Amino acid sequence: MKTIEIQIYSFDELTKDAKDNAIEQIRQRRYNDYDLIHWIIDDCYLLEPAHDELVNLCGLEYDKLSTPIFKNSRELYFDFERNRHIDASNAIEITNEKMFFQWLEIPDNIHEKVYFTIKNTNSRYPDTFISFEENECDYEFTDEEIKILEKANDKFSNHMETVLNRIESSYEYYFTDESIIEDIICNDYEFTEYGNIY
Repeated sequence: MKTIEIQIYSFDELTKDAKDNAIEQIRQRRYNDYDLIHWIIDDCYLLEPAHDELVNLCGLEYDKLSTPIFKNSRELYFDFERNRHIDASNAIEITNEKMFFQWLEIPDNIHEKVYFTIKNTNSRYPDTFISFEENECDYEFTDEEIKILEKANDKFSNHMETVLNRIESSYEYYFTDESIIEDIICNDYEFTEYGNIY
């Protein structure tokens, strides 16, 4: 029988080359992590507009909400590379219609006149958009109301692009040295002399 002794090091005890090797090993593991995307979109506030903007438009009442206005069911489909798109039509559930309209900057006097639907473009690489219709059959939007709703439509589409950018940023950060070192420290990983994970 042979007894082999191995010296084990914390990350801080490694040489620079060994640290680089340790980081690269974990990075390669992450590239093979098929649950990564699910982890990134598993965020209740992923679809929510910026907090400061919502407070500015909806007032301090927004901070009293127990759930986000844009509730996230996690049924998201997207690509931030060659076929860049995001389909959140089945992921978004609006929990507070009044604040949603306030965020869209639709005046209070129009709220009761508007019916909205969140849809996708029904294409190979679908994007998400919002559609507005008159709430009553015998009513037609005025020219001024149409302009307001067109502006709201643009704001919603721009927000969907912002959500996609958030997902992309989270994905890219996950592979940075900073993120990997945070993971190493939080989980007290140990290494051999050359930075191989023990």
